[in-house]
Amino acid sequence: MTQETQSTERPLVAPPEVSYAVLAVSAIGFALWGLGWFALISDHEARLGWTLEFLGPLLIAIAIIMGAARLVARIGRLAFVLITVGALAGAFSTSIFALSPTNLETVSGIRFGYGAYGVGLLLGACALGAVLVRKEAELTAAPARSYPPCPVGCPCGNIIHASFTSLGFGAAGLLVWGLGFSHLATEPGGSEFGWVLSAVGSILVTIGLATHLAHLGARLGRAAVITAIASAVIWSLGYVMEAINPSAGVLSSWYTDLFICYGVGHLLTAISIVLVGRRKSALEAAARG
Repeated sequence: MTQETQSTERPLVAPPEVSYAVLAVSAIGFALWGLGWFALISDHEARLGWTLEFLGPLLIAIAIIMGAARLVARIGRLAFVLITVGALAGAFSTSIFALSPTNLETVSGIRFGYGAYGVGLLLGACALGAVLVRKEAELTAAPARSYPPCPVGCPCGNIIHASFTSLGFGAAGLLVWGLGFSHLATEPGGSEFGWVLSAVGSILVTIGLATHLAHLGARLGRAAVITAIASAVIWSLGYVMEAINPSAGVLSSWYTDLFICYGVGHLLTAISIVLVGRRKSALEAAARG
């Protein structure tokens, strides 16, 4: 076999660098999170539902910690710590309801839930801000044209692939989203302004996610990318519904629809992660063959 033939048969796409263990734990986390919303439709104080609402995000935070070595090398230790603490804060925002769903009926319980989730989102915004600063430093030290190309045409090594546009939308979205939940913590009875901020923030995050994933179809697989974007759009719709009718009762048909949005959105994210795992396996098999 000639060198030219070997070059032709060499896989043109590098497999995703994330481990199967991280993919598995995060997929299970999103699946449990989604199922939790469905369990809460008929009874918003169902212990099973809130237990899943706690365990799902907790597994996602654990998955982030499992990928520490890779993440720290790429985005920096500060951003990694901020993301990890933010994810844990978001997970523990529902712990008080998992321990005792009756905390939903107390002002302090509602404030804790909204406040902790808001802190998690704000820390996520700070993390993406730190990534933006790191990316700017990288570009200053080594112009983009000097980056070694990957088989898929994107920079190799620990270079931050996300564009300034994607990171900017993501950081701004998490900031606005976090401010929305922080405002809800001050008005546990319901706040149209808080839900409007949350809806706008989630939409901005969806835009940032879509712009980042758009160029990753070859590596992650087109099906995984489309599913991930669809999941973000659907759970953003849930926040829009909250903003339109913030005074709807938790047992109303309106709440049933938005719980379905949250549940379907998270389940689609889990499916997207599974599809990434399948794509990774196929690309690795192609590389070996």
